[in-house]
Parts: sequence; structure tokens; C-alpha cells
Amino acid sequence: MKLRSLLVAASCLFTGAANADSISLPIWKDKAEALGYDLPKPFGLNLSYMSMEQGINVDSIALSGLHGLEKALNMEAGAGKQASDVMTLRGDVWLLPFLNVYGLVGTLDGYSETNVKVSVLGQKLGEFPFRLDLEGYTYGGGFVLAGGYDQLFALVDASYTQTNLNVIDGAIDAIVVSPRVGFDFHKNGVPVRFWVGAMYQNVEQELSGTLKQAGINLSGRFDVKQHLESEWNTIAGMQYQINDDWYLLGEAGFGDRQSIFFSLDRRF
Repeated sequence: MKLRSLLVAASCLFTGAANADSISLPIWKDKAEALGYDLPKPFGLNLSYMSMEQGINVDSIALSGLHGLEKALNMEAGAGKQASDVMTLRGDVWLLPFLNVYGLVGTLDGYSETNVKVSVLGQKLGEFPFRLDLEGYTYGGGFVLAGGYDQLFALVDASYTQTNLNVIDGAIDAIVVSPRVGFDFHKNGVPVRFWVGAMYQNVEQELSGTLKQAGINLSGRFDVKQHLESEWNTIAGMQYQINDDWYLLGEAGFGDRQSIFFSLDRRF
């Protein structure tokens, strides 16, 4: 069902991109090419996959609606981890030689897990895992600012997304900003670009919902407040240009947030 939804979205984006030749984009294309810049085709579709794991610190876990039982419970949580697999379909356009804007839709599977110390009326019961299995849809948009000199280039990718998950009420907001600097080997006869950079994530981390949504056969509710162990991490990647229409891209994240990212790009 998820793959089918992405394919339907892809067919809609392909229909719009089919008329790309009738629109002269990016603006100021001729001036940029006169200065020696080699610009990609203006419209693009990108199918990508990312696997990510990062540390989280759970500030509190609160239960309610348990007929007063929650008043006797005390739950202390600490460090945990969050893992996710995301498939995304992105459509983009170069409006200016240095400005790309895009919209995206995708699916997410993952989990958030931490160990919780539970006590009742001051008596310790033990330490138990508290796990939320996450599944849902994500959508949003962003922009890329890019520039370069000779074979060196730099860019900043900034996006805003919302993710609707099966186990919580409402959506999770996320802002991601990724500055990168790199080297283009095209002038050396190799259609490859390498770069290094950093990724910043500001993700809403308050998760509220019913215990039944979380797979617990009780009628109460939960409220989890947590924060990322680190908002920044290092990234490094490369892009291989198959021809003027197709590109392959791979990127890895290191440090407190570890990730693997692959994408296939088609330009029009």
C-alpha cells in the first residue's frame, strides 16, 4: 500500500514535469552559463531511502485515565534510542541558478525505546523497556541554496516536514538544515562529486496518545517528553552522474546520529 501510494504520487509529478521544455528555467540561466556554470536540467524527481538511528533522552513518561492507579505509579526514564526507515518521493525545480525548491511525500517505519524504572507506592518493581513502534506518513518541503567556484561548491539544504504516526495524536514537526562543501571532478573526466558537511535536526519530541494505540491493552493515555541526544552530526557523501538525466547519490551520517541515505534522481 505504501509503495502504491508513492507510485501514484510519482505519476502525478511526472505528468507535471512532462511540460518542462516549454518553461525557461532556471531564471538567469543564460547569464549563469555565460559565466561558465554547467547547470542541471531544471525539473527533477527523486526516490530515496534513509535508515537512521540516534540517541534520545526521555525527560518524563506520564500515564492518565487509569482510574487513579497512575497516582500510585512512579516512572523514571533515562537514555534510549530512536530508529527509523524512511522512503521519500521528492519533486524539485531550479527557480534560479542558485535556488532549488522542492516538495516531498514519504512513509516512515521505526521505533522509540527506553528503559523505565517503575515503582508503586515507593516500592521498586524493576526496570522495563518502554517501546513505541512508529509507522506513518511524512510530507513537507524545502529549498537548497548553492554556489561554487571552479571545482569547489557549497550548499545549504533546509526543510520543514510533518509526520503523522499511528501511535500518537497529531503530527510531529521537524526542521532539518544541512550545510555541505565539496569538490566536483567533472573537469577531471570523472562524473562524481564528493562532499562533507553537517546535519542539524530540530524535531518535536512530545508524544501523546492512547495506550491501546501503543499496543498496550489498557484504556488510559500516555505522554512522553524527550529530546535528542545531539542536534548535530557529521555527514559525508557522493553523487555519480550516469548521464544528463540520471544521478545516483549516497550519503552517510556519523557521530551521535548515524544514518545511511541513497537516492535515484531523474531530471527533465
